[in-house]
Amino acid sequence: MKKQPILNWLVPLIAILALVAAGAGLFWQAGGSPFTFTTLHGENVEMVGQGIYRFDSAFKAPIQRGTDAVTLFVCLPLLLIAFWRYRRGSLKGGILLIGALSYFLYDGASLAFSMAFNSLFLVYTALFSASFFAFVYAITAVSPSFLVAHLSPNVPRRGMAIFLFVAGLGVLFIWLSEIIGPLRQGQVPAEALGPYTTMVTHALDMAIIAPATVLTAVYLLRREPVGYLLAAPLLILCTLIGVVVIAQTVFQTLAGITLPIGVYIGMVGSWVVMGAFAIWLTLAFFRSLSEPATERPVTLQAA
Repeated sequence: MKKQPILNWLVPLIAILALVAAGAGLFWQAGGSPFTFTTLHGENVEMVGQGIYRFDSAFKAPIQRGTDAVTLFVCLPLLLIAFWRYRRGSLKGGILLIGALSYFLYDGASLAFSMAFNSLFLVYTALFSASFFAFVYAITAVSPSFLVAHLSPNVPRRGMAIFLFVAGLGVLFIWLSEIIGPLRQGQVPAEALGPYTTMVTHALDMAIIAPATVLTAVYLLRREPVGYLLAAPLLILCTLIGVVVIAQTVFQTLAGITLPIGVYIGMVGSWVVMGAFAIWLTLAFFRSLSEPATERPVTLQAA
């Protein structure tokens, strides 16, 4: 794996920005009180009114705080461990780093585009920017053919392809199930209520994540090396999103928000099950990946 010196600057910057963003979101709860907001569609929505997310809805703010908790206590340590291993020349560390960066790219985009404007907007923007360029530099540092050369024939290629294909179509189906009904009835999906004018997360998932997983599945089935390179970060991202969904549900429950049992089973359950399968496939992928042999210096002895 080719070393990218710029990552020595970008990854620590991402860590600092994520620490500030997630730390403020999780622990800064001062000031204000809940209030009612009338949306563009004439709906009255309760706003959280406190902390950095005070201008976000009482429904969405706990979701983001759950995400912040996972970012702070799971993803940030993962990023630093992966970066440390990458700097030591580990191929596994480099692939893990790409996967961790995919999460911060997704989280940075979500914060910058979907949260109500607040005093950390520039932090969100910088996190999105740094994560984007770090991800591009990291993934282009690995030659797909070099990666395949260090993968065991026992790598679950077909299993990864089937999972990614199902996960991509599953994400598309989950979000369309929330959108098609209100569109047909001339109404607004519940997620779009509050200060929000559109559904950014749904757009990102349907426009980028779902097609990427399906295309990667096709590459894997065709045994194209790029499929293995794309599969690793997608599996890691899916694993982390599964953890995020659990944390989001816990934080919503603590905030007094309860959802119908069908939502817990169909919506939350689907993400958790996909995350569980992603964990298994991710571990199988890394077990199948071997580190490049290092050349040992030749010691000359005097006759």
